[in-house]
Amino acid sequence: MIYGMWFNSSGGGGGGATSVGDLLQKTGQTTSYRTGDDGDIEAGRLSSFDRLKANNPFGNDLRFTDELGTQTYANDIVIDWSTYDGSEVLGYYRVFYSPVGTTDWNGYVDGGLAVSIGTFTSGWRMMNAREAINIADYGSSPVYGYAPLNLGSNNIWTSTTRPNSTGQAFYITSADGRLSAFNKTQASAFYSLAVRNFTVTGTTLS
Repeated sequence: MIYGMWFNSSGGGGGGATSVGDLLQKTGQTTSYRTGDDGDIEAGRLSSFDRLKANNPFGNDLRFTDELGTQTYANDIVIDWSTYDGSEVLGYYRVFYSPVGTTDWNGYVDGGLAVSIGTFTSGWRMMNAREAINIADYGSSPVYGYAPLNLGSNNIWTSTTRPNSTGQAFYITSADGRLSAFNKTQASAFYSLAVRNFTVTGTTLS
């Protein structure tokens, strides 16, 4: 009896496994160039790049909504429901570009920390490389050209430092989604996005 209770609580046997994570997202690529490639298999979760397999808290299967569960985006906040863990969800501020071409990577990091939108006055930061790749649609070019982001073909800074050359940080080439690196101290005409973890209580985000 004691053994059985221990076995079930560990996630084995008839008790069923406890989820400790989830599958990666689909890349968005649906065109296949040979058997066994990404477009053929379309590995990953979600029904498609922009559709969930189950409804979000607002009762629809949209991966991307604004903070009110619609696709109006009056505050330029894009909630990515593919990241929802039952209590928190990641949201992007889609117009954090400034000052393009006039500052270096540190200026962009500072700009992300300074973002304040409506009641969401704190908790913002520049997105990291993993967060940037997660919203890249490799089924289209540019990879951030889709609605609601509509970022065109501009290169996108991330907050992630290149580990073998720490004077550089990673950016995504929006034209094709490549991860590259650039000098932190050199002014650039890159864009970036601020992100924030939103707490979800019913249909209220805070």
